[in-house]
Amino acid sequence: QQQQQQQSNNRPSGVVYEYIEPPPINHTARAQLSSKFRFGLPDLTHTNTNNTTTTALCGIVKDAEAYLDEWVDYHFGLGFHSIYLIDNSDKHELKSWQDKRRNAGYSVRVLPKPGTHRQMYGYHMCAAEFKNDHTFMAFFDVDEFLVLKKHIRVDDMLADHLTEGSLAISWFIFGSGGTSTYAPLPATKRFLYRDGGWKNTRHSHWKNVKSILKLEDYGNYPQSPHSMKTKRGGWKDTNGGGTFDKIGSVNEDRPTDVAVIHHYKYLSPKEFHWKSCVRKTVDDKLKGCRRDKQEAVDSFKGDVFDDSAWRMLKKNVPKYVMYDEFEDFM
Repeated sequence: QQQQQQQSNNRPSGVVYEYIEPPPINHTARAQLSSKFRFGLPDLTHTNTNNTTTTALCGIVKDAEAYLDEWVDYHFGLGFHSIYLIDNSDKHELKSWQDKRRNAGYSVRVLPKPGTHRQMYGYHMCAAEFKNDHTFMAFFDVDEFLVLKKHIRVDDMLADHLTEGSLAISWFIFGSGGTSTYAPLPATKRFLYRDGGWKNTRHSHWKNVKSILKLEDYGNYPQSPHSMKTKRGGWKDTNGGGTFDKIGSVNEDRPTDVAVIHHYKYLSPKEFHWKSCVRKTVDDKLKGCRRDKQEAVDSFKGDVFDDSAWRMLKKNVPKYVMYDEFEDFM
């Protein structure tokens, strides 16, 4: 216990948390698991130590278990090497999930960090703790799904568009699509209508971005959950430029022809009300809870049909095809 406490206080990130060594990944199970993904799974011996490009993903989780497995499977299907999760629950609820996933062959790691205002702490933990293990790291929430338009694997897209610094990926924001409450179906299947390109259908957060970082250029604690601080290269979008605000959280140019994030911000109205007005956000905030704002949330269904994330999930992780047999009555 004393050794564990010492490890907790001497982490590379400088963040104090309960450091718990994870169980080993079951490589026998992983060899069998790989066949269930369109492109297989990356060789876990391929890390920065042997000059092989790998991309990791970092996210913070608080009461988002309903769609977590889908999010993890989806991004492994794009070729992500490892997924790191900051567990924002009070009692490290995802430890058992992590252990079972690793025993099944998945390269996942859960780091406990309870409390409020932990998102930027969490992103810093991921970047600082694992910067020597991967070439790139993406920083997405578990309701954000990366959609590639011109590449089939994330490593290939980043090889073309991220030579240094940080790559800004713009959002499409998906509405409730006419649903009313939760149903045990994938988010990418249920919510198929997003904001549009013309002014009267754009969401108010139309210009927001999230980031993928070249880890050797990490510039320490971020100023915003939407961008990562860099010591070289700055922020760029997939066109190689961008018109950013002073903290890199929005990009006026917002190209979406190479890659875009499908942000399932609302889910069903009942789910959105619960996470924003009962549970509150990871920053301990109430959002959209006044009656006038809640009515606006309920009416945001989305205008443009877009099932590209769902089609990509089924193609890359074929077991999800089974969900096409289920109707959505909720």
